[in-house]
Amino acid sequence: MGEVLLVYELRPESPEIKPESLEERVRANLPERIKMQNTIEKRPLAFGLVSMVAQFIIPEEDGMQDSLEEYLSAIEGVQSVNLDFVTRL
Repeated sequence: MGEVLLVYELRPESPEIKPESLEERVRANLPERIKMQNTIEKRPLAFGLVSMVAQFIIPEEDGMQDSLEEYLSAIEGVQSVNLDFVTRL
């Protein structure tokens, strides 16, 4: 089986939540078999909000993308999770 690269934008609930803080929370309990790339991008939104754009590599298996999205959505401080890009490696 191959691998899939997914790029997600994670939007914080408030301006007090910084992208670095979100990155730490994501990396803290990242599910096994899901890899997060080392670099993140910061995207200014509005009213002081800054989103985090991160790249993940997952195995090309049924349910893996759903598992990742559920994990990201459940992180404290994350208001929304948007898939920006997906490609097979």
